[in-house]
Amino acid sequence: MIRKFALVLLAVCSAAFAVKSTFKVEAANVPNGTIQFFGNGFASDTTVYAGEQVVVHYAPVTGYVLDQARAFQTDDTTKKVSLQEDSTNYFSFIMPMSDVTLSGAFKKGSYNVAVNGCTLLTCPEASVHEFGSQVTVTITMPSTLKGGYKMGVRGLADSLISTSHQGEDYIYSFAMPGHDVTFTVAESLMVKPTRFKIALNGCENLNCSAPDSANVGDSVTIKILGTESHWPSSLSMDGIVNSDICSKVDNKDTTIYVFKMPSNDVSFTMTSQKQQYRVSLNGGEANGSVSYSGDPLREYGSKVEFSVTPAENYQIDFVKVVKSGDESVTVKTSGSNGVYTYNVPGFDTVIMAGFKKVASASSSSSGNPEGSQDGSSSSIGGEGTSSSSATGSSDEEDNGLYYVNIVKSDSGSIFMGGSFSKQYPNATMEGNEITLRVDPEPGYAMESLSVKTKAGKNVKLTKDGSDYKFKMPASDVTVKATYKVAEYKITVTGCGDLKCVSPETAKLGEEIKVTITLVSGYSGFSLEAEGLASLSQKDNGAKTTLTFKMPGNDVKIIVHPQAKPGANSSSSSAGDDSGKSSSSGKSGKNSSSSKSGDKGGENAIHVSSLVPQLSVATVGRQVQVSGARVGAAYALFDVHGRMISSGVAYTPDMTITLPHSGNYMLRVGQSVHAVNAR
Repeated sequence: MIRKFALVLLAVCSAAFAVKSTFKVEAANVPNGTIQFFGNGFASDTTVYAGEQVVVHYAPVTGYVLDQARAFQTDDTTKKVSLQEDSTNYFSFIMPMSDVTLSGAFKKGSYNVAVNGCTLLTCPEASVHEFGSQVTVTITMPSTLKGGYKMGVRGLADSLISTSHQGEDYIYSFAMPGHDVTFTVAESLMVKPTRFKIALNGCENLNCSAPDSANVGDSVTIKILGTESHWPSSLSMDGIVNSDICSKVDNKDTTIYVFKMPSNDVSFTMTSQKQQYRVSLNGGEANGSVSYSGDPLREYGSKVEFSVTPAENYQIDFVKVVKSGDESVTVKTSGSNGVYTYNVPGFDTVIMAGFKKVASASSSSSGNPEGSQDGSSSSIGGEGTSSSSATGSSDEEDNGLYYVNIVKSDSGSIFMGGSFSKQYPNATMEGNEITLRVDPEPGYAMESLSVKTKAGKNVKLTKDGSDYKFKMPASDVTVKATYKVAEYKITVTGCGDLKCVSPETAKLGEEIKVTITLVSGYSGFSLEAEGLASLSQKDNGAKTTLTFKMPGNDVKIIVHPQAKPGANSSSSSAGDDSGKSSSSGKSGKNSSSSKSGDKGGENAIHVSSLVPQLSVATVGRQVQVSGARVGAAYALFDVHGRMISSGVAYTPDMTITLPHSGNYMLRVGQSVHAVNAR
């Protein structure tokens, strides 16, 4: 009995004096947050009794959230310690019989952006964005509304928001904070009327058409067409901005605008000038002369005076004024004693006269026609060598003369040179060398050229540079050229990192669109254009659309990208998919940013010469050209692209008379020059 009591007492004493085991808890250093642990069963700040509960708090920094919580035995990382989630960012575990290491990871949090209160405005739906990302909120106020709105923001200071305005869009940009952001809109708006008036003024001498009114957003077409008496010289618009214009065409005597009807009345005011038509002499009259000392270009309805003088022993047989290219159309003339007048009709005119011998007893009808073998040479492209077919055929009375008949074509003209009869301008002798030059109309290219005798036999042609030559056979010949629609090249260079899209070729008159899209790191660009007289530019965000009507020559557009100025740039870009956007300003007439390094005015368009050795100078109303290639076609255009005059350079140096002061474009061959007459 005593022995048993002693054993029980020993067991009790041993239990009373037993010591609990303690183990160490460590928290790893992790970015963007801290790990804290605590509990009642701590033996010290870092040791805990085995079997006690330990509470762990994961505390992220602002904008971050807990991504993962981990615990494992320090001496064996493969042995995980089970964590029990008690509440947000709080966990607990029972201390094992080993040291424990706490670890984890934090990530950027995602927060809500909402816009409330929009009724008439167009506002974005609620979205979620990662902390620190760049966010853009766009509120659109359609042009059909009038009034305004106020914006309130909760969760973000006004100083942290960047605002901008592009057309109907009001843009708010900011960096996403570490909590939700709410925009609240207070509208004070009304719906505008939907139909507005369209007025056309100054059309008394023109053919104008347009609807009287249109609804907002309708596609509206106005047409201003020239008449035989007047052409539209300028157009001013009121109530229209460039962004409303969808397309425009400015051809000779034709102006067409297509625009989107804005939310206001619009008006177009035209000014017109009298049409000018060419007055020329037929030339080559035998046994007399015709003289005209006035300007070669005369206004419609103006009075033209010319004189006709027969040679000695000759008298006037006939005097007539005909339509250029169609002698069947005559113009009423009046006059006597060698002085005649007529009023300029609605087409180019040619003055013609014929002479006959004064009848006398000693006169004889035998012998060769005077001047038929004078050996004169008609210059290629000169007066009187147009592509109209000369009538007549060789016979025994022509004294060995044979005719060169040129087949007319609306697609081009054929000019000929050589030794021809003065009395019969298209007649020559067998064996004479005839030179031909083919001048296609703009937009066409020669496809074939043939010379055939009356019997249908081909005459051999020899190419000499841009000319063709043949020996006149003992037969009348017919010269015929065929043409095909020409395609011209479009080259866009200098884009670098910018995205440029353009067709490679086009035909004359086609509407061409070239798009240039900005990329990150660029704020805009300037342009140069070769071979174009005008170019329209329309901006839409980072995308710019260039439009022009294809001329009858190759076109080259040179792009000069403009890099952003660095940290001061207002555009932003980030490489994630969190809904953020960036904006880039472009140089151009529709751009909202200032132009940096723009070299050519509002549209930065430069028309540069393709043949620098050609010299063009203006003295008063005379354009003096030197260094032209003989045979090169030339054309004079006004500022609207209307052709004033055209022809062929028959000498390296020539003078072109301008109808009045102003700005013009002169094309000689492929060279284009700006001309200004004061």
